[in-house]
Amino acid sequence: MSEESRRIEDWTPDPGVEHLVYETPWLDFYYDDIIHPNGAPGKYAWIKSHSGNGAVMVIPVTPSGLHLMIKVYRHPSKQYLWEFPAGVMEDGETPIESARRELVEETGITPESLELLGSQIPVAGITGLPFHSLLAKIPEIQVEEVAIQREEGIVDARLLTRKELIELVTTEEVSDGVTLTTLARYWMWLELRHESSQEQA
Repeated sequence: MSEESRRIEDWTPDPGVEHLVYETPWLDFYYDDIIHPNGAPGKYAWIKSHSGNGAVMVIPVTPSGLHLMIKVYRHPSKQYLWEFPAGVMEDGETPIESARRELVEETGITPESLELLGSQIPVAGITGLPFHSLLAKIPEIQVEEVAIQREEGIVDARLLTRKELIELVTTEEVSDGVTLTTLARYWMWLELRHESSQEQA
């Protein structure tokens, strides 16, 4: 290991000085004075939710194993993306409460139950807040029953089998990073349940 690498490895992060430069009802933008690992001063731009909480994404699944996805316009990428319902947590909300609210707002579907699958920081270089991944058990529905929230840029909905969902991921029709991270959580959860059931058999 080089001397420079050793110095960086032993470096204690300096939180620097936070500078709020722009505030919105949803996200706040910071441009901080920091000290880099090599000791040089610098600047760092990042964002956090206005509530100070993280965000949620929920995978709605029917009893027959169909997964409800929505197609939503995302201004930064200028694309319509297939995702699961998601949103920023409001003041005082738990991940379960936030997931229930977002699912009802974006699809009109009320979950029968919700389970937290795990939490992660999917874009740690831009925001340090966690994204909570949840599983929602929803009633057996037809896609025509989904009341999509068009004012939020949602334009379509689909009910997908596991095979169809994997095909969309493989062909990169599902390319949103939070959706892919949440899917990884979900499939890991399914695998652990399968292993547990085999051990008990």
